Amino acid sequence: MSFASSEVRAILKLTAPILATQLAQVGMGTIDTLMSGYVSTRDLAAVAIGSAVWTPVWLFLAGILVALSPAVAKANAANDAENLPKLLSTAIALGVTSGLILGALVAYIGWSIPVFVDDAHTAQVASQYLYAIAIGMPISGVFLALRFYAEALNAASHVTRIMLIGLALNIPINYVLIYGLFGLPELGGVGCGVGSATVLLIMSVAMLANTRKHRLQKNYALFANALRSRFSDLLALAKVGLPIGIAIFFEVSLFTAIALFLADLGPVVVAGHQVALNVASVTFMLPLSLGMAMTVRVGHHLGSTGKGQTGTLDAKRSSWLGVKLNLGLALFNAVLITLFAGFIANLYSPDPAVVAIGTSLLFFAALFQISDAIQIAAAGALRAYEDTFAVMLITFVAYWLIGFGSGWYLAYEASEPMGAAGFWIGLIIGLTFAAIALVARLMSISNRAETIIEKMQ
Repeated sequence: MSFASSEVRAILKLTAPILATQLAQVGMGTIDTLMSGYVSTRDLAAVAIGSAVWTPVWLFLAGILVALSPAVAKANAANDAENLPKLLSTAIALGVTSGLILGALVAYIGWSIPVFVDDAHTAQVASQYLYAIAIGMPISGVFLALRFYAEALNAASHVTRIMLIGLALNIPINYVLIYGLFGLPELGGVGCGVGSATVLLIMSVAMLANTRKHRLQKNYALFANALRSRFSDLLALAKVGLPIGIAIFFEVSLFTAIALFLADLGPVVVAGHQVALNVASVTFMLPLSLGMAMTVRVGHHLGSTGKGQTGTLDAKRSSWLGVKLNLGLALFNAVLITLFAGFIANLYSPDPAVVAIGTSLLFFAALFQISDAIQIAAAGALRAYEDTFAVMLITFVAYWLIGFGSGWYLAYEASEPMGAAGFWIGLIIGLTFAAIALVARLMSISNRAETIIEKMQ
């Protein structure tokens, strides 16, 4: 079997369970959106605003901790079994610390929501929804560390099973809390936040039990070692992970900013925007999952011992195979969204106005699948090379200076203001710039690494 065939198979084999895990995670947000939409349009708008706030924060936390994946993949490829649990302990310490800080941030934003949202009911539900989510952020830090550790050790299917169980539990728990069954108070849209936080705790406990059974020495004191983590180890992991988190935050926080600015146009526009955003978030998980798989695969090749130039060359070849594969998957996604835009929008709300806006915005969501997939794949490979600072700078320029700047102009300042559609066009422009710049960076870094190996021989 050729290298290309075997590597594509390896990437897809790793991508599949990571994708299932990502979809289950996003599925919880989708369930919140769907169930709140049938409470009222204002509850749907509140959950939309809340989701737009906590999703980029949660992904920022995930970005910090995904730095564990290439470190574990390299250590595993080098047969450095002694260092593996130490890496996990350090990641848990970093995850809890980061989760506490970010949880406080989410709670503060929730407290500030009434400043941005005029509708009193929408503001109240959004604030309380975020308070519930904030409590779960430190727990998320533990869960994400355990998750990325398992995925880097080719045990992604274990994570998937736990996430799917959590997804199944989320529906009945949400329903009970939204409508106040079994003597509990009727929480409406707020019940979605409380339900999601509860499910996250259940999944974290299950993931910890699974890790202890399959990937840790029997008597290894995981949390005791996490408390004793050296500052230098935390700093080393954060040095790689923080730029990843910031880069992801730059992209996803764009949607937060857009949702907040669109709030002045009324709950119907916000709800329609949320329909397109939620669908885009689901489809985003496919290229994101493949990008995560590429980080592990490229890291594995870079960490393999005794291969000299071959390991570096294989890492380079794996990177470009991943980019091409992600592009093909993106084209498939774009076609599906375009063909079924109206049907999809109708699933989210019975309100014809919301459906009309959501359907129109879904066509833009389909278009940016292509450039988004390319830039995610390139960034995934660059993470394995630990070239994360340059990625952070490129994404800042692409998303905020170019994407948001052009989107704001088209939405509000153009001769014929386009509203929500203008922001979506701006996103497409920014993502296209990011794709071009990150591919150029990957080409430079992979060639440089190959040249260094050649000079060492």
